[in-house]
Amino acid sequence: MKVVIKNTRKREEKMRTKSRFFTVLTVLILVIGIAGSLPAQEAKGGDTKADHGDLTTKATNPVGSLIQLQLQNLYIPSSDNSSGYANTAIIQPVIPFDLGDGYFQGIITRTTMPIVTTPEVNDNRVTGVGDITSIVALTHTSPGSQKGEFFTWAPVGAVVLPTASKDRTGADVWQLGPGLLGLTNLNFSNGDNVLLGLLAYHLWDASGEEDDPDISKTFAQPVIVYKFKSLFGQNGWYIRNPDDLWSYDWKEDAWDQIPAGAYMGRVFQIGKQPVNVFGGGWYNAGDSDEGTTADYAFKLSFSFLFPAK
Repeated sequence: MKVVIKNTRKREEKMRTKSRFFTVLTVLILVIGIAGSLPAQEAKGGDTKADHGDLTTKATNPVGSLIQLQLQNLYIPSSDNSSGYANTAIIQPVIPFDLGDGYFQGIITRTTMPIVTTPEVNDNRVTGVGDITSIVALTHTSPGSQKGEFFTWAPVGAVVLPTASKDRTGADVWQLGPGLLGLTNLNFSNGDNVLLGLLAYHLWDASGEEDDPDISKTFAQPVIVYKFKSLFGQNGWYIRNPDDLWSYDWKEDAWDQIPAGAYMGRVFQIGKQPVNVFGGGWYNAGDSDEGTTADYAFKLSFSFLFPAK
């Protein structure tokens, strides 16, 4: 009798997962479709400042000199070693500071504040604030041979604040580490351009407490953003690889997460307010069997952009 009930619950959970999958997919298609059909002003511009990028390039550049307020939602239909869905709502302000005409022209800060709903483990699911991660990059940008082309490199520092409000919504331990970023923007003869690069950093636990988890992880964000000069008769469209982090756990000697997928988005204006909207999904090609790592996920992102006037 218990086996029958358990199997029935599994079938019901699979049906709920499929329902959530198609619901999220439908929402993503609708949002991107609405973004493409809005009769809004196009987000334009190229400038002569240090990053040599138009608004779409700045909005998709992890160290672009552009104030942003990013609101994202990452939905995970299923995870290893657990049952049911998980979800992370993300508030991510990006704030640049201009350093003038010295070798390092700017400081870019990017802070990630998550609200985490965990998958079910032993029939228990929790929701709470996660650990806050802050990245600081000291950027140097050199112009390329053509207008809009550039190369940027930056030493990076990362810190994780132990702000998790529940046991499973974060490690709840101080973490620190160094990193490095390099990226370039290249033009094509048809007017399209591509942003290519890599942001990587390593984190160790830094609390010094014996009872805290022993952490040694490397995180990487490959950047591949193809920006169309015009698509659907509009400017601002792009496709990109997921902006979610790859992670390698040196203690387990395994990749926890390798997001393999694609996002599509557009930078445009609603009235006078520039925004960046994108959505898509990915499959986790990582091979870790530890913890509750995602099998696959969907993300929807809406960002307010505040370009310098």
